Amino acid sequence: MGSLPAQEAQEVQWVERAQRGDREAFGLLVECYQRRVMSQVFRLVRRRDEAEDLAQEVFIKAFRAIRSYNFRSPFGAWLSRVAVNHCYDYLRKERASRISYHWQMAEESVRRIEAQAENPQGSRLDPEQQAALRDFVGKLLDRAPAEDRVVLGLKELEGLSVEEIAEILKLNRSTVKVRLHRARKRMLEDLKRWREGR
Repeated sequence: MGSLPAQEAQEVQWVERAQRGDREAFGLLVECYQRRVMSQVFRLVRRRDEAEDLAQEVFIKAFRAIRSYNFRSPFGAWLSRVAVNHCYDYLRKERASRISYHWQMAEESVRRIEAQAENPQGSRLDPEQQAALRDFVGKLLDRAPAEDRVVLGLKELEGLSVEEIAEILKLNRSTVKVRLHRARKRMLEDLKRWREGR
């Protein structure tokens, strides 16, 4: 333990104390990870009011399950797994009542964004176009099935590697790659349906 940086050693102490039921120690872990968990939950559920409630539920669930944490992976990765699984369960339950949305992008903006999606290396978007792309992708994610939203959110929004996603979702790497491929394909099909119905 002497080779661990001081911050990691402190975190290990907090986790060990929390595993013995010390709520104050767990509160310190919450302070360290609150912003990260909130951000992760928001990126998956896409609604701030629900994200706040779900983030609190994640920490309650983590506190109840902390004795199962075995220090084999970083505490942050374990907590991310708890958060993603909780959000995934939530999204599956509310999939039937998914909210529809209205498009407010100009036709030319949509064409530029589609061209960017088809050839990401071929063109660069200015900040306004990047903001429009994020909004556009967010709207597509809002419509996506829970499984797609989780895997795409972790990869495209969180920037996690296939290996990290596999660890969080307890899947093998090839399964993650297949899910990413299928999710991207479904999102492009959704985009095409929207374009044809416009």
